[in-house]
Amino acid sequence: PHATDMSAFTLSSTFNVARTAGLSKSRAAKTTRRAAVATKAAVKVGDAAPDFTLMGAGFETTALSSLKGQKVVLAFFPAAFSGDADGGCQCQLASLQSIDKEDGISVLGITRDTPFVMGPWSEFAGIKCLSDVSNKTQEAYVGTIDFGKFLDDLDVSTNMAGYISSKRGCVVLDEDQKVIYTWAGMPDQLPDVTEIQAALGIGKVNFE
Repeated sequence: PHATDMSAFTLSSTFNVARTAGLSKSRAAKTTRRAAVATKAAVKVGDAAPDFTLMGAGFETTALSSLKGQKVVLAFFPAAFSGDADGGCQCQLASLQSIDKEDGISVLGITRDTPFVMGPWSEFAGIKCLSDVSNKTQEAYVGTIDFGKFLDDLDVSTNMAGYISSKRGCVVLDEDQKVIYTWAGMPDQLPDVTEIQAALGIGKVNFE
């Protein structure tokens, strides 16, 4: 299939394949990171969060504005069903489950994949996930990458260049939907959960 029509399922376990190839240590990987970046993150701490309405499982919509009055964690990732428990998108969302389930703070996963994928992926990941097929919300918050080129350059995939998706990222909003924390990285990187917890005022907040 054409790169832009590629099913999310074909991206499964790419983190492990890339990690095995030594992407985090190689000079080629650094070049790949630079070449793959499509846009820069737009939001900064103190900014008003751009509103959005995105579809999730069953094409049900969620508007950010409906969550005003509570803290929210937005977790951005390149593709559903990629990575595993030790790295990649699955690991990223798993690390946020306690914030959502135990601390009662809304966590929303956001990716390019279609609403058809959001049901099974949300159930698997344990986090409510939303579809941003246009990439507009991802571009506004954390920026996008040519994920296909990133994988092609690592010899993980073939002819996927042009598949634009989210950088890996995390943005925390306060009750007034102001940005109080932001982080954006590449597919082989993960945000620091203790930093996210500190921004939320939970977990270990004293690092001395």
